[in-house]
Amino acid sequence: MLPWCKTVTKTSIIPDFAKAEYEGRCQHAWTLMRERSVEALLLTGDANRRYFAGHRTQHWVSNARPMFALLPEGKEPIVIVAESEGYTASDTSWIKDVRTWHGFADEGLPVIADILRELKLERSRIGVDYGSEMRLGMPVPSFNTLQTLVPQVNFVDGSPILWATRMLKSKSEIEYIRQACSANESGFRHGWSVAQPGMTERDLQRRMAIAMLEGGADRVQWLPLNSGEGNYYKISMEPTERKLQVGETIWCDAGVTVRGYWSDYNRVAAVGRASEEQKSAYRNVWDITRACVEAVKPGVPLAAISEIAKNAFKGPGRIGHGSGLDITEPPSIRSEDDTIIEPGMILHIEPRVVHPFGCFQLEEVIAVTESGYEFLSTPAPQTIPVTGQI
Repeated sequence: MLPWCKTVTKTSIIPDFAKAEYEGRCQHAWTLMRERSVEALLLTGDANRRYFAGHRTQHWVSNARPMFALLPEGKEPIVIVAESEGYTASDTSWIKDVRTWHGFADEGLPVIADILRELKLERSRIGVDYGSEMRLGMPVPSFNTLQTLVPQVNFVDGSPILWATRMLKSKSEIEYIRQACSANESGFRHGWSVAQPGMTERDLQRRMAIAMLEGGADRVQWLPLNSGEGNYYKISMEPTERKLQVGETIWCDAGVTVRGYWSDYNRVAAVGRASEEQKSAYRNVWDITRACVEAVKPGVPLAAISEIAKNAFKGPGRIGHGSGLDITEPPSIRSEDDTIIEPGMILHIEPRVVHPFGCFQLEEVIAVTESGYEFLSTPAPQTIPVTGQI
């Protein structure tokens, strides 16, 4: 072991899941790794590290000191973090082997290289989480330096293994998502009850966020909101100082987390009163969304769900996604995705239509069961809500 690398002694454990669940995740990944001749996974992203190692922290907000986990095939993972993170990693992970280094990103690279040599992986194929819908959790120059330290290692895209492991959720994971959706709904319910003409979008957002936290969310991490003609296409925009006006609609998307697991669904309300065309547009989207939801069952291709909305709206075929420790995860619900629906998948179904008088989208979060599906989000009402009348 390098002189500046040390092992942290475990003092306690604060797990999000039972040890057996983490072990099951590793065993699933090991099977896929053997099929693809991958000897280890180097996990650099916060979600992947947390999924396998259980290490949870708020230090992910800093890019100065990357955090890693190494999952060698058939062996217990190793957590590799800066010294300042060592005790947090030890106390929140089920993993006994927590290695630390002193310094910033590049000072940790010799530690990783030394561990690979220690495990006799210096000539192996190692998957890294930098593929589809993932981002390398370290500076690219640092990753290039790591490659020079272990030049005979063949680093490959590990995302197919990781997504195949993460896509099917356990009952415990689904329960966290259910709790997040419940907190999500608290915000919408409170928001529509207090929203009134003259209130700013920012004020409404703050009130909704507070209600979500009080409803059980650990964090409110995604809360775009728009209102008024000319703004309904801005589906990821931060709320502004614009004041709500009678007769327009509010569209709000929300993503809160519980133990790292996301809710993410959107709702629509009319300010003060709803016009007949707003009522009609809302109900049309509700009908199509519900038709898509009711078509979900194991064995059905995702493309078939997408085609229901595509045929109804004569528009793009992508109408949703999966989720978990990331707000959007595979699978993608679109015409080009031939993934077959399986029990344990989390699906967000969200066809959208935008008119000059409103953005109409009623995203539903469902868990696929052995016989069909169950709602995790509180289903949207059939008629458009009106603020102040909730």
